[in-house]
Formats: sequence, C-alpha cells, structure tokens
Amino acid sequence: MKRVLVGLAALAGLVVAADGAQLFRQTCAGCHGATGQGIPGVFVPLADNPRVQDEAYVVRVIQEGIRGPLEVNGRIYQGVMPAMPHLTEADARAIAAHVRGLGEVGVPAPPPQPIPEPIPAEQADPALIARGQALFLGQQRLANGGAPCMACHTAGDFGLMGGGSLGRDLTDLHLRLGAAGVRGMLTNLAAFPVMRESYQDKPLTPEEISALGAYFAHTAGPPTSIAQRDTARMLFAGLIGLVVLFGVMYLFWKNRPVGLAERIRTTGRRST
Repeated sequence: MKRVLVGLAALAGLVVAADGAQLFRQTCAGCHGATGQGIPGVFVPLADNPRVQDEAYVVRVIQEGIRGPLEVNGRIYQGVMPAMPHLTEADARAIAAHVRGLGEVGVPAPPPQPIPEPIPAEQADPALIARGQALFLGQQRLANGGAPCMACHTAGDFGLMGGGSLGRDLTDLHLRLGAAGVRGMLTNLAAFPVMRESYQDKPLTPEEISALGAYFAHTAGPPTSIAQRDTARMLFAGLIGLVVLFGVMYLFWKNRPVGLAERIRTTGRRST
C-alpha cells in the first residue's frame, strides 16, 4: 500500500510539473523565453535567478504583477509584468515549480542573447513593412480574428489625427524592447489584461508577428507628445465643427421664409 501511495504521489508530481511547463509555455515563454533566459535589459531572466526559488514570491508576482526598477544579477529592469488573475493559485504554483527547476544547481542557464539593434529602414523588406502596416491599421484582417492594433494604439506618423489613443503610443516600441522583445510581446498578447479579451483565443500567426515586427522597426522613433496630439485633434475637430456650423446657418438663411415687405423691396430693387 505504501508503494502505491508513493507511486501516486510521484505521478501527481509529474502531472503538476507537466502542467507547469505547459502553462509556462502558454503564458510566460513569449517574454521570458522557452528556457527562461529572458532578454537582457528588457525581460527578466528566470533561469539562474535566485528570486524564483521563493515560491510565495513567484506566485504573488504572477497573480499581482510587478513593475521596475528590479535588479537581477547586476542588471536593472524597468519593465512592467501584468497581473494574471485568470490563473488560479494552483496554476501559479505549478508555474513556480517549473520556474524553480530552471534555476536548479547543476543546470546551466543558457547564455544571454544581446538585444538586436533597430533595423535601418533602408535594410527592411518594403513588402513586409507594408503588410505590417496594413495589419496594424486593420486594412488586412488578422488570421485568427483579433482586433487591429490601431483600435487602441498609434505607431508612426498617421497625420494630424494620428491613430488610437486608448493605449500607449508604440512608435518607440522597437527602441525600447528590440526585435526579440517585440517578438516576445506579440507572441504573448493575451498575458496583458487589457488585451486578453481580444487575443485570448486569437493569437497572432508567426507571419503576422514578423510583419508587425518589421513595421515597428521601420517606425522606430520618439513617440509623439500626447499633449500636442490631443491639441491638434481638438483644433482639427473645432475647425470641422465651425465649417459645419456655418454651412447649416447658410442653408437656414437661404431657405428662410420671406415676408411680403422683403419681396416688394427685392422686386423694387430689380426693377430699378
């Protein structure tokens, strides 16, 4: 009987480990990497990270999120990890167990990969950039039916009115995260609470990720000042409203009822 119980416990441990590995691939690997190597200066490494040995800490970070500054192995990280309230405590503990195994003594951590430099516009594939822009603007539908980026964000110069203003300006996304960071974020959009409903079961395809990555590399630059953009939008909207108002006033004036006295005066002026 004792052997049976031990066997069941070992089997349960394997199931938890397998679930943790699967959950890690689904919710964490997009940013932290398949082996927890992270991206220096962008996404915190989990392998060879002493913090992940504290299960309670890892579970709290998964459930509540965390933001920088955060120092790991002598490097400062300023990013934001969103909370994942859709994961149960059991899920979080399974992920914590898997992550803890990434940093076990004797298991060498993979060497960190350098952050790629922004791709110069003249070296980018124009066709790939054009497809990325079409996907961003919603001119080309996403294969799995997700919402276009411009519904909430702007990136690059879209003229006076710009793009969406609900979310952050992504013009500098490639400068902040690098090519690998952008790819990781696009791979794991459902990890961000605001975007979870739009992309939970509608992930981007590898081709879409490549195209959007090329577009963000092409538009890389300082984001537009929110105050300046909002001022420009208000002025433009005010100008349009003024034109419409004068147009309506002209139509009312032109089609207004004309009294007898005014008709007589008008007829008299024409006669003279």
